[in-house]
Amino acid sequence: MTDELKMGLRSLLYRRKQYLSLFLVCFFGVGVSLFCLYSVNGMLSALEDKARIYYGGDLQFIGGSGGMDQPLENIEAIREFFPENTIIAERFDFDADYAAFYYEGTGVRQRVIKGVNFEKEKKLFANFNYIEGSADGIYGTNGVLLSEPIAQMLEVHAGDEITFMLRNNRWQINTIPLVVKGIFRDSSLFGMYTSYMDREVLSKAYGFPVNLCNRICLMLPEGKPSAKELEAYQNALSQKFEMYPLVEDKQEFYNKGLYASNHPHALIKLSANLQEIQIIIDAMKAIVAFVIVMLLIIIVTGVSSTFRVIAMKRINEIGIYKAIGMKRMKIYGMLLTETLLLIVGGCIAGFLFSCLITGIVGLFNFSFIPAFDIFLINGKIKGIISFVYFIGIFVIVLVTTLAAVMFAVKKSVSVTPCEALAVTE
Repeated sequence: MTDELKMGLRSLLYRRKQYLSLFLVCFFGVGVSLFCLYSVNGMLSALEDKARIYYGGDLQFIGGSGGMDQPLENIEAIREFFPENTIIAERFDFDADYAAFYYEGTGVRQRVIKGVNFEKEKKLFANFNYIEGSADGIYGTNGVLLSEPIAQMLEVHAGDEITFMLRNNRWQINTIPLVVKGIFRDSSLFGMYTSYMDREVLSKAYGFPVNLCNRICLMLPEGKPSAKELEAYQNALSQKFEMYPLVEDKQEFYNKGLYASNHPHALIKLSANLQEIQIIIDAMKAIVAFVIVMLLIIIVTGVSSTFRVIAMKRINEIGIYKAIGMKRMKIYGMLLTETLLLIVGGCIAGFLFSCLITGIVGLFNFSFIPAFDIFLINGKIKGIISFVYFIGIFVIVLVTTLAAVMFAVKKSVSVTPCEALAVTE
């Protein structure tokens, strides 16, 4: 193998102009493929982080009397079924169809007001991208967290007092003063028209019993549970509660189980809450897969076809090798070693190139694109560089290209010494 390596390296250096185009194909193909993977991975991670805050963690335990209302005692009742350090917190999600914030004559309607136990969810809200203030000290107070677009519409800043107007459970108009404790940067589906305040304050304003909640949120110490773990949690909870089967789309539970006569509960995973935008996620993955497949085809086709031409031009050289007694497999080894060195160099350079362009793209703000902020962190694409993705792409390129090259040069290597020496370039 040492001889093949030396011969292959010398051949690459001697024919570097011929091999430059192949190196560039591999360099750009691998670099762009990895960049797409890193960017989409970062965008989906940003989406998941926003959803985790919006929905309160990795799992939701919902259902019960009246469809959604359940006593706070259920928190302790389910604690034994989950890992020790699981954060289990109650929430009151308020549909804000008839609610708005007012400040100095300016009003802004809201979509959802989320009543949160900020003491229990301190870790979760520490991950918010605050531009002013924070969630510190908001527990048990009339503080509120607003999105940056809403704060700009109202022209308020952290510390300002606003008026919260809503219709309570008796359909009467109620107003309470709120203090802006923090302003977070999010204009996405999960953030723009969503605000967060203390659960008990919101419950009292609406007239909802403070000893009830309509969401129990769970943030697991290990993050998103596997399918096996989720099934184990479901089976354990079934020992104490009437449980609706696990669903891939929460809407299935809303349509069939929410108001069922047996008042079932449901364990909803994070992805089941995202089915409304799953088509966007699937489209992103499909586009990236298509781009990567096309680039890999270009790499394999380009390298193999070029090697076929190079091997035909080197048929005299191959004839000389055979005439002096070099075995066919050794000639294959020399040509494949050249390919191996080319692919390794191109893939490593492509990996470094992908890291560079991922970093450069991360400097630009893409918030100007409508509805795109759901995939951004602070308005920017934060790609997640993964060495595992590089290894995967490298192995695919290496194996397919070596196989294609071996097939491409098979005819040239199979000729007899006399036939090879008789060929004129």
